[in-house]
Amino acid sequence: MLLTLASGATDAIAFLGLGGVFTANMTGNLILFALAGREDWALHALRSGLACAGFCAGLLIGFTMPGRREGHALWPLAAVRLLWADLALQIAFLTGWALIAGAPSPVAILALIGAGSCAMGMQAAAARRVNLAGITATFVTGTLTSLFETSASGWSTDNRRRAAIVIALVLGALCASLLLRFVPPWAGVVAPFCTFLALAVVHPYMRGRIPRTAEGQR
Repeated sequence: MLLTLASGATDAIAFLGLGGVFTANMTGNLILFALAGREDWALHALRSGLACAGFCAGLLIGFTMPGRREGHALWPLAAVRLLWADLALQIAFLTGWALIAGAPSPVAILALIGAGSCAMGMQAAAARRVNLAGITATFVTGTLTSLFETSASGWSTDNRRRAAIVIALVLGALCASLLLRFVPPWAGVVAPFCTFLALAVVHPYMRGRIPRTAEGQR
């Protein structure tokens, strides 16, 4: 949920403050890239294409990160390393956003799109390594589909998780958009704050303080 909050926040900032692109929702970017009839299509295509490239770079880093068979059974070491790298990029994004006071130049927009989308790509790879009941942390179309598919046969713990993920994405976007509206320089704080909290939640797993019985329940 915390990572999905971060995704919603970064997408809100990117769409509202970086020229109408997404940093986590690559389906949206591919559609935006193909809208050849829109005004200033070349510029929008450049930004959407850069976001897709940055996301793919994050995925590539994520799926080649060593440590996939080390660490806790629920949270492999590779996933934790990816979240730390994700946090570092989000802090860089926050710093850049704050320095330009929420009004980026065209070059700064490209740099922030690249950093934000790469961070989301690594986050998506980390979520895939955890592989929890079809839940993702950067886009929720598949999660929403799974929610309605499985709800047809009854409500379960996995469905509650899926519903919480969908709500978290909306809340993350809402928080960032409100900050962008009233205190623009602080809009970038939502994503790194949520990712840091996620790492704090994962920390006991890596320290071995959660018993196997609790793991089974989760």
